[in-house]
Amino acid sequence: MTVVLVGAGPGDPDLLTLRAEAALASATLVAADEAVIPLAQAFAPGARVAPAPADPGALVDLLAPAAAAVRLYRGDPWLHPSFAAESAALAARGVTTEAVPAPPVETALAGAAGVPAHHRPLAVTLTLGTAVSPGPGRTVAVEVPDLAAACERLGADDTPAAAVPAGGSVLRATLAELAAVADLQGGPGLLVLGPTTLALGAG
Repeated sequence: MTVVLVGAGPGDPDLLTLRAEAALASATLVAADEAVIPLAQAFAPGARVAPAPADPGALVDLLAPAAAAVRLYRGDPWLHPSFAAESAALAARGVTTEAVPAPPVETALAGAAGVPAHHRPLAVTLTLGTAVSPGPGRTVAVEVPDLAAACERLGADDTPAAAVPAGGSVLRATLAELAAVADLQGGPGLLVLGPTTLALGAG
């Protein structure tokens, strides 16, 4: 059998590739990251959808008996922290895999915010997990697990910023102003800090 390792991008259905849609439509079982379970339910209505186990061995036990199994990752599979271990565990059990790439979360959300990766003479650095302070003329785009918490933690600063929730509207303001937004959407997203957010105008 073949397990299809599918990238879901940031979870926006408009960014799901045609190959990903086809794999989900024919699946009988989908093991998905929690953040993209709603996407799996929408695009694989005839499949059993389950959260992907954290243990690669348990994932293989779940997927191997299925007639048409899909492992659905948030983002691009190649960049996902579980991809290497899960691929190896499947191969060790004699299960072949096919990877379906997707837009990486960091670049997809930055693009949704209108923040290009290249904007001369302003440099943009994409990073993951930990906020890095932008230097002069430098913009940093950081994927964070909770936008509201990140803005609150980094607040009281006049750094130009944009908060980009997954599947939500872009908010541009200073970091201090974003920290004061009471109803800023929590959950994963991209926090963009630095002059590029102003150079590009409203998003």
